[in-house]
Amino acid sequence: MTSYTVRVSREEPWWVAVVSGLPGAATEARRLSQLETEVRDLIAGLTDSDEDAFELDWTYDLPPELARPVREFVEARTRRQTAERDYAVAQEQAVNALTAEHVSVRDAAELLGLSNEPSPRSDRSRGQPAGDGSHCGTLAS
Repeated sequence: MTSYTVRVSREEPWWVAVVSGLPGAATEARRLSQLETEVRDLIAGLTDSDEDAFELDWTYDLPPELARPVREFVEARTRRQTAERDYAVAQEQAVNALTAEHVSVRDAAELLGLSNEPSPRSDRSRGQPAGDGSHCGTLAS
């Protein structure tokens, strides 16, 4: 499948998209959410192809005062997602280890500070990690 690189920049009040490798392939939209439709329509018209016959690789050229906070946010979001996955794995391993030793699920949940909380799936859907550990004590070795 053919792939096109699309460079997006902000030219107030427009989002401007330029497609690399296609002469004259530039379009604009007032809202970023409208840009993909505009770009696909443009490429399809210039190449006489269907709008779903190619892939788009997006590159955003933002001024430094915008690029830095956006980059920091994306990095923080990635760290949070990694931490949530690690948390879920650790939770599952701890519950499995406890229940394998005949600790009830209820007691395992209490020990891990997970009692009386919604399931991890519903917590993650609200963007919160499951269980805050507030019921946990210090484990003796």
